[in-house]
Amino acid sequence: MTEKATKENAEKEAMVGEATVAAGGEAAEADAAEVVEKTKDFRQLEQYPRLVSEAVPNEKCLPCLICEPVCPTMAIKVSFNRTREDFGPLRKGIEGKIMVDKDKCNFCGRCAPFCKAFLLVEKGEKEKSPKDLQPYDQLLVDEELCDYCGLCVPLCLEEAIVVEGPPLEIEGELKFDGKIEIDKDLCIGCGRCALICPYEAIDIKKPFEGDIKLIEKNLVKCDPQGCQACFNICPAKCWYVDERGKAAPVKEQCIFCGACAKACPILAIDVERSGVHHTEIKETPWASEWKDAISSIVTGEKKRPDVSMAVAPPDIQRPPLPKIDMPVRDPELQRLVDEALRPVVPILKKPKVRFIMEREPAAQASAKIVERMKKAQAKSETETEKQMEKKKEKQQAAAAQEV
Repeated sequence: MTEKATKENAEKEAMVGEATVAAGGEAAEADAAEVVEKTKDFRQLEQYPRLVSEAVPNEKCLPCLICEPVCPTMAIKVSFNRTREDFGPLRKGIEGKIMVDKDKCNFCGRCAPFCKAFLLVEKGEKEKSPKDLQPYDQLLVDEELCDYCGLCVPLCLEEAIVVEGPPLEIEGELKFDGKIEIDKDLCIGCGRCALICPYEAIDIKKPFEGDIKLIEKNLVKCDPQGCQACFNICPAKCWYVDERGKAAPVKEQCIFCGACAKACPILAIDVERSGVHHTEIKETPWASEWKDAISSIVTGEKKRPDVSMAVAPPDIQRPPLPKIDMPVRDPELQRLVDEALRPVVPILKKPKVRFIMEREPAAQASAKIVERMKKAQAKSETETEKQMEKKKEKQQAAAAQEV
């Protein structure tokens, strides 16, 4: 066999090998795709019922921006199709005047995404409360970014914006449209968006129907500054501190999930469910089990398996544990420890200090507590000095009277 023939055979074998590898790779990809197809999330399959919790915009929705920041799960996204920049740059040398009627403005926010001259100022975290869902504190106008074009005036349905100045001429009608998207996987049906909407443009379906009550006899132990279990676990963020200084829910925003009742360490919360919203239960071999499970959500009663025929294992004879000898305490060392802890204990009992310990990082919390201890010590020393001075003055006065 010539050298040329040998080279041609080698090239053919290499081509066959590459084709085999490529075919094998395609087959592997097909197998992987088939596995992915078979391993679907069972919660998305029609034969499995699931809870229904949704917020659906209706024909009244503009949309506007007021519902987006109040959603506790960030399920709402609002976008708009036009801005002031689409109609050219700001005109220079234009004089005019723009005013926003605070009595008419409902902070819907349609003007802010359209024009940079409008600035919606959100409330601070401490100012936000489920009792007052309004997310914005005020609407400001930066007249340095305004050329008094007047395009914002028709966007405001409340007629709260008044502009004086030469209007900007545009071709055709100003079509300012928006789109609201609500992530069904994130929405919990709390109803915050519907409660804040000034146009009744959102329809809500909660996962559960029911009621939430506070047990007054246990509520006396409630310490919302130190505990906050209900605040932290509530998916709807519907808890606040009432005028008595106790934790309380806004019932209209509660989804009656019962998480707060399970988390409350003093058993001061009672959640009762009267109904469950869910998708249709299909006729499947396990349909009765699904019906029983959904019914138990309301009744709280669960069917237990029959264990009458179960065989119990024999009792295990465990040897008694050896007695633990208590260590001998050094009275002098105990005295020094008590003396060192004496100024610390009163400070650690204060709710504000406990709040710092629970919320702040360890290093920052330690620094703040040490600072409070120093202030308390300085205050104590000052009071001691004042008492000593008063005592000395009394003694001097008594000595003077004797003379």
